[in-house]
Amino acid sequence: MQPRALWSAMLLALVCTTVARAQVPVTRNFTLLAQKNEYSLGPTANAYSSCWSYIHSDGREYAAIGTNGGTAIYNVTNPAATYRVALIPGPTSIWRELKSYRNWLYVVTEGTGTGQGLQIIRMTNPEAPVLAATYTGSFVRSHTVSVDTARAILICNGTRNASGLATGMRILSLASPEAPAEIGWWPGGAIPVPDAQYIHDSVPIGNRLYGSSIYVGIQRLFDFTTPATPTLVHSWTYPGGFTHNAWPDSTGNTLYVTDEVNGEPLKVFNITTPTSPVLVSRLTSNPKAIVHNAHVKGRELYLSNYTEGIRALDLTDPLHPAEFASADSWPGASGSYFGVWEVCPYFPSGIVIASDMQTGLYVYQPVRNYGLLRVTVQTQAGVNPPVPASGLEVHLSPQGDSLETAIDGVLQFAPTPGSYTVSCEQFGYEGASANVVVTAGGTTAVTLTLQAKLTANATGVVRDANTQVLLEGAEVSLKDTPLHSHTDALGAYALGQVPQDMYEVEVRRPGYVPIVYTRRVGPGFELGDFQLTPAAFHDPQEVGNGWLVGAPGDATSNAGVWTRVEPMGTGLSPQPAAMAARRASQMNSRTRGPAEPMHEGHEEDGAAPGDVQTEYDRTPNPGTMCWVTGQGTNPGSIGEADVDNGRTTLTSVVYNLLAYSDPVIGYWRWFYTNTPNDTTDTFDVYLSNNGGGTWTLVERVSGSHAHWQESRIRVADFMATSSQMRLRFTAADLNPGNVVEAAVDDLEFYEASAPITGVSAAPRLALRSPWPNPSQGETRFEYSLPREARVEAEVLDLQGRVVRTLERGSHGAGQHTLLWRGDDDSGRECAPGLYFVRVRAADEERQTRFVRVK
Repeated sequence: MQPRALWSAMLLALVCTTVARAQVPVTRNFTLLAQKNEYSLGPTANAYSSCWSYIHSDGREYAAIGTNGGTAIYNVTNPAATYRVALIPGPTSIWRELKSYRNWLYVVTEGTGTGQGLQIIRMTNPEAPVLAATYTGSFVRSHTVSVDTARAILICNGTRNASGLATGMRILSLASPEAPAEIGWWPGGAIPVPDAQYIHDSVPIGNRLYGSSIYVGIQRLFDFTTPATPTLVHSWTYPGGFTHNAWPDSTGNTLYVTDEVNGEPLKVFNITTPTSPVLVSRLTSNPKAIVHNAHVKGRELYLSNYTEGIRALDLTDPLHPAEFASADSWPGASGSYFGVWEVCPYFPSGIVIASDMQTGLYVYQPVRNYGLLRVTVQTQAGVNPPVPASGLEVHLSPQGDSLETAIDGVLQFAPTPGSYTVSCEQFGYEGASANVVVTAGGTTAVTLTLQAKLTANATGVVRDANTQVLLEGAEVSLKDTPLHSHTDALGAYALGQVPQDMYEVEVRRPGYVPIVYTRRVGPGFELGDFQLTPAAFHDPQEVGNGWLVGAPGDATSNAGVWTRVEPMGTGLSPQPAAMAARRASQMNSRTRGPAEPMHEGHEEDGAAPGDVQTEYDRTPNPGTMCWVTGQGTNPGSIGEADVDNGRTTLTSVVYNLLAYSDPVIGYWRWFYTNTPNDTTDTFDVYLSNNGGGTWTLVERVSGSHAHWQESRIRVADFMATSSQMRLRFTAADLNPGNVVEAAVDDLEFYEASAPITGVSAAPRLALRSPWPNPSQGETRFEYSLPREARVEAEVLDLQGRVVRTLERGSHGAGQHTLLWRGDDDSGRECAPGLYFVRVRAADEERQTRFVRVK
């Protein structure tokens, strides 16, 4: 069956009426007026793409939305009675973009075959649209399209010819709207156009053209005075650049740039001096979000955010946008390529439309019930005058929003009128907060000043507790802070100036029992020296040990299978040519997976700063060997021997742990993924007490952890100890386009009750880390009292509210254990998330955090 016939059959089978199971969006200051989902292909399939507005000369309003088989056009003049007027067929594709000019719609796609090219839909009679013409001159495919309505200019971006070669940004005259004539193109020269000059999207405003070059992360600004020959004024890149789309504010002095990458926020540039753009602020609705497209209408900015829906921001201060409205139509998890593709606010009536890739067209009415809250954060250290604090997170409660300050220390919220508390914390400073009242239509300004804490210099040495030998390669760190040090050849560490506070101190070295305890550090409470107790068993993986590679279910085509080597290390981002080659090998023959970027060829191949696969094992000198997932030949090729097409498994030999009363298994791991929010990229650790007959998952790691970290398994938390204990390590990448690397080193066994020894200036009250962490069931907390005291122990949620009281009474000196089974004081099961345990005794308080998972 040909693609067009297949699509027609699908339409008949799917019934051309609104699907009853339409997703009800979660909204703030948006009223849902209509929703149409006539071409649904399933809850996670892409049936829709972009959308845009068409306004007829008599004032009637229409919404056009791309579907997999063409362009659907709806009358939205009365949103409550929205109806479809036509479906104009086109090449089958999940990519379709469109814009309007006078009485025409111009539609482009990455689809090929029958009907390929720039489609021109005549809207003279908007109740009966017709395909007037299809342009196939210098290109047949175009990724996006832009229109300069004032000068009748059409711009097609990311074009390709019939041979599939990139043909650049094509500029056409619409003097004859149904017969466009090419008047120029950029960059000119040879075909194919290299990735470095590929324009993914553009927008012409006045005599400027803003072009976004996605593959190389470059934003370009052209002088567009003469459309046939755009002149490059300036181009620039920036951290995290995967430049997808850009739009200026109404003054032309501020530019909003999006990057189609998980976790990359909206970038706000001051372009008052076009040749010297300044990145002023960064905004995101969710740290996992993908900001797709930005469009400005007057003093408002509209964003389409995939799984976070659409967002509307106030531009009273263009450099500090404030989100006042949102509508999220995606019911699933955040951070992937589902949900809203496009938002279009350009309707005279004030309505806003959005295209959800799974559930179709949405029509909204913005509600402007908000006030502006302008927050300035500054720091004051000693006698110094306060200075603006950039890049700090400010919290708004009880609304629960958080934003990051701009380079001038300023940010703006746009909450519903009412009373709020704003607060901010910064490592090394006392936190600051203020209570404010926000009024509708007004602006409330507040300044938070963070006062520097007193500091103390933290230095010392780490020794072997038995031999007193100075230990090189030990790690001394203060958990959840940037303070971290490795001991040198003389066993010395130096954390520098440590702000006075309570910290969880960690001292670790392969082959030794770690020291983990909580205490005050600061003037008069120096850390001093440490002594580490050797582990009862330590395997640095320097020689063959009988471990097995492979297990049923592993992918036979996987290049990144476990191997014990001296690691080479990878970490250089591939050059554009390498990216293009990888794209070429995957285009056209693939179907889109859950975490694959939405647009053709947008794989996130670039490595994050730092190593991808480790260059060194973890064992201190003279160790060199460890287990890694694949060993390539080129340190600059991060995808040459990474995990792909499934999983790879490493299984230890059998260990007899019956000699231990309460054994802990320690190991050091490394895990990297270039898509940290993709939950199919995992590092799993399993434990067995019957020689591998059955396995229990004891740790799952996701996200990117491109550094060596020690993990501990307390066997009793999962199963009975036996003489047949085995470990299994599995690294998985179920999306072949991702880059996944893992490593394992330094297996060790020791007693859970091993005492903390050789610690100078020991605290009066000590609280050990929760175990296990994360926890699915019981969580164990241990604390130590130097003498009898009254103890209060509580579990707190993220807002600091008491969830469960664990202890309230007097206890004698020594070590004590608390258990939490995940319920609150009413006996109800608590939701997964971040929690804290707080212990108070003898006029001291200790607190640590942990994660509860399902």
